Amino acid sequence: MLYLLYPSTFRFAVVGTILGGILIAINPRPAFWLPFLPLVFLLGGNTLSLGVFNPSLLTLGVFGFFGFYIVDKIIWNEPLPSLSWTVKLVFLALVLQLISITVSIHIHGQFFWNAVREGSSIFLFMPLVFMVPDLCNTEDKLLRLMRSLVLTLLLAGAAGVVEYMSISGFSRVDISIGYLYKGRVSSFLGNANVFAGYLELAIPVTVALGLWEKSIKWRITALIAALLGILCILFTFSRGGLFSMAIGVGIVLIYRFRKRLWIPILISILFVGFLVKNADLFERQMSFFMNPGKLINQPTLLHRHVTYRGLWNQFLDSPVTGIGWGAEEFFWGNTRIYSFWEIRHSVSTESISHFGGLNSLFLTHAVRGGLISLSGLFLIIVAVAVASFKAIGKARFPWGIGLSAGLLGFGIHQIMDNFLCWPQTSSFFWLYIGILLATVSIFTRTGNAA
Repeated sequence: MLYLLYPSTFRFAVVGTILGGILIAINPRPAFWLPFLPLVFLLGGNTLSLGVFNPSLLTLGVFGFFGFYIVDKIIWNEPLPSLSWTVKLVFLALVLQLISITVSIHIHGQFFWNAVREGSSIFLFMPLVFMVPDLCNTEDKLLRLMRSLVLTLLLAGAAGVVEYMSISGFSRVDISIGYLYKGRVSSFLGNANVFAGYLELAIPVTVALGLWEKSIKWRITALIAALLGILCILFTFSRGGLFSMAIGVGIVLIYRFRKRLWIPILISILFVGFLVKNADLFERQMSFFMNPGKLINQPTLLHRHVTYRGLWNQFLDSPVTGIGWGAEEFFWGNTRIYSFWEIRHSVSTESISHFGGLNSLFLTHAVRGGLISLSGLFLIIVAVAVASFKAIGKARFPWGIGLSAGLLGFGIHQIMDNFLCWPQTSSFFWLYIGILLATVSIFTRTGNAA
């Protein structure tokens, strides 16, 4: 009856309510269900149309989980968690972003819902930074959550490898610019670059867990998941993804084998040798190192240069407030040729379904929100750095260094891409910060360094 007589939005709502009720009846405490969130993040990328909103399933799932968390606190009369300096910095960043959104609406005249939707997109999963440390408050719970991340990477990596093996023919898009390969994998994330963003977050900590795990079964599982993830990041043919992943994994290996540096050196030589041996297949990534002189002629990089130059000039036109969140994009050259993709913006007057990430997190905030929004982004970076240094000091290997290395690589990639506007990568980003804070809290309280 639901399928035949009602629209998809209503069907999802009814099924979700019934399923949620069953799950809560099985175990009515949110801490039990926390390790299932990574799987929801991975598989919940599909979107629904709800009026002016187009939320993903995982966005609705996290909002539902947050409501579940608040109701649980009220029912059991438990106090809300104390806020660390990291969380306070994030809240201050949110305040600055709200100011930027207000300016976008009342000064720049952007359409209300466009400004609200785009401006708030990177903060949708911010509640994870204080929910996770509160719910994941013991070493056993921490290990359970981290093993859940390993299984999530195993599933995503296996799906990516199978996807690559099933591709027939070659990518027409990149054949036209001189690259010959079968295609770029995206697994459950729908976009190859976004998949690379998830992998550069997930692989370093999985490698760290694989080198640390006491259980042989879980050690093998983690190392297999990491290997599949590395294969997938090669099959995404993302240059920024490969570079960021190499930085993250390199930090983990150097830290773990700092007294036996020949081990990470040998692993690096073997990995580079594998890439060189298969340079024809991975030419898109290897051109950075083997033939950098050709980079200036590659349309995929040339259009970024033109785009970035245009965006920087727009930022200089309105450096304090930007042009406003929710602005409507158009292309100056009015052509699909990459080298003429110089983005311009106008005031939006009606709802826009999807917003572009402008190929750079920092330029997006500079152009849309000016120095106000950039200041908020800077506070998030400071918050991640503070949490990372505390976690490395309190809970050395694998927790602090594995999570921090992934976040560092992910952050470097944001110079060239913007993954915080994508629900799947954004949710993992905030989850990893929450886990960092959980490790600081757990090992400060117990006094045991892992």
